[in-house]
Amino acid sequence: MSPWSAIGASVARAPSPHNTQPYRLRVLDDATAEIVFLPTRGLPTADPHGRFTWLTAGIVAEIASIAAHGLGHELAVAWDLSPMYPGGDTETPQTVARLTLTPAGAPVPDLDPALILQRQTSRLPYDGRPLAAGVVAELKVEAARHGHAFEVRSDPQAIASVVELNKRALFHDLDDDDLRTELTRWLRFDAREEGLTRDGLSARCLGFSPTLLRSFFLQHRFWTLPGVRHVVGRVYGATMRGIGTIGWLRGHYTSSADWIAAGRLMIRLWLIVTRAGCVWHPYGSVITSEAARRAMIDMLELRPEQGEEDMVWLLLRLGTSPRPPESLRLDQAEILLCAR
Repeated sequence: MSPWSAIGASVARAPSPHNTQPYRLRVLDDATAEIVFLPTRGLPTADPHGRFTWLTAGIVAEIASIAAHGLGHELAVAWDLSPMYPGGDTETPQTVARLTLTPAGAPVPDLDPALILQRQTSRLPYDGRPLAAGVVAELKVEAARHGHAFEVRSDPQAIASVVELNKRALFHDLDDDDLRTELTRWLRFDAREEGLTRDGLSARCLGFSPTLLRSFFLQHRFWTLPGVRHVVGRVYGATMRGIGTIGWLRGHYTSSADWIAAGRLMIRLWLIVTRAGCVWHPYGSVITSEAARRAMIDMLELRPEQGEEDMVWLLLRLGTSPRPPESLRLDQAEILLCAR
């Protein structure tokens, strides 16, 4: 059996913004494959420069590398950093990388590939316990090894500030008609829709009533009236109970190569958290909004950014929670393609 079959099973579990699953692994032969981006599964409105789309490509490549190492292969990656959506094209698939396998003769020391299948995002309330000091130390070392800094806070004031900021950033995004329309395309309001598409953000995994979620997005003007907006904020805030630790990453994050490297680091940290029996949940709205990102730096009184090599590029909550519901995903056969 080709090693790409086992690698493809891992790649099919790669996390992506809104669970869009925008990448395919196209096998050319037993030693070579390509990572292909499907712009129809991109986010050209929310992410026109592809920051988080390139980051996801880095995640895919790192997952492929970890899986290859477990099979006794080295994996080389050659990137094509051509701009995404050239000339506004949101239809034509783009090959972003070529992967080459080389037999190593034995498993290559790395993270356990089984962690890839165990990893989940938890949007449930957490149990209030801060992340163990030993896990934090391990995350700091791994981030530093990749040229980034991982930092945490566990004090109630910082946590409350982040929860409030995240609510404000989410409402800011949803008040933008174009952003809301793009996001609505990836919402799965009921089990039938979720089962048909096997992608996107389901009401089940978000922890919201399908009826309420559908009404909130399709009758948005009503739900953002001043008094009603407060109620929605309280409902959303209830899902953020019990946070014991917030964390953030900072480092190079200005070019396609930076975004790829950030994705490769991000999934490694996520798997370390998984190995510790913990979960995390990225606060995407805070980072995609430059105003919210700046507000976070001010509210947490972080040291000023030192130019392009020192950007705060990820904010998340970490800890333990009940086992979260599992998002449906496309079948491996839809992710692993044969070029011949």
